[in-house]
Amino acid sequence: MGLQGVRKGMRVVVLLLLLLGLCGGVGRAQTLQTTDGVKHGEVDFSAGLNTDGYEVEVGVAYFPIQYLGIKSQLGFAGELKAMEDWGLDEEESGHHYAVRLRFMPSVVLRSPMVLNWKQQEAGLYLFAEPGVVLSPGASGSKGAKVVTWKLRTGITMQFDRSMVFVGYGLSDFSLYSGRPHNQHGLPSDDNYITHSVFIGMAYKF
Repeated sequence: MGLQGVRKGMRVVVLLLLLLGLCGGVGRAQTLQTTDGVKHGEVDFSAGLNTDGYEVEVGVAYFPIQYLGIKSQLGFAGELKAMEDWGLDEEESGHHYAVRLRFMPSVVLRSPMVLNWKQQEAGLYLFAEPGVVLSPGASGSKGAKVVTWKLRTGITMQFDRSMVFVGYGLSDFSLYSGRPHNQHGLPSDDNYITHSVFIGMAYKF
């Protein structure tokens, strides 16, 4: 898939999310509203698996309006360790696992409520987060791509101030960009699309 095709796909996903939200929830309560009033801030934690291994992030977001916000995430992506290497450092295990630090600023698009779970006083929303990934190369890499694009989409369930979410992401970020030291072997081409699935939780403030 070329970069132009990926960009078209990203635009289609965002438009579909917005259309679904507008069709399902115009006029209903929004994600900014809690029992303590309107809350514009949000902090979250997420973890998931991707094409190359794992990813873990913490993030902070600000929503000036109901459907649109800005977000910054900081975290890691790396190779999954073998069970026998858990809790051991590189000197003890004799293995070197590739890990990359990631900083991810993005725009957050949220739909109106698409499902109202009245018994639990909860609402279901759709989201899309187009943005960029800023990341130095993993140890031993040379000429790693440090700026890449990313898109995360998914569903969020809000219980007053608390939220849980699941999602799917894609990016041209590659753990093995620059051919770093690693444990699981290098791909023949480090220029590929990375797919991911993730879960997380958030709290509004």
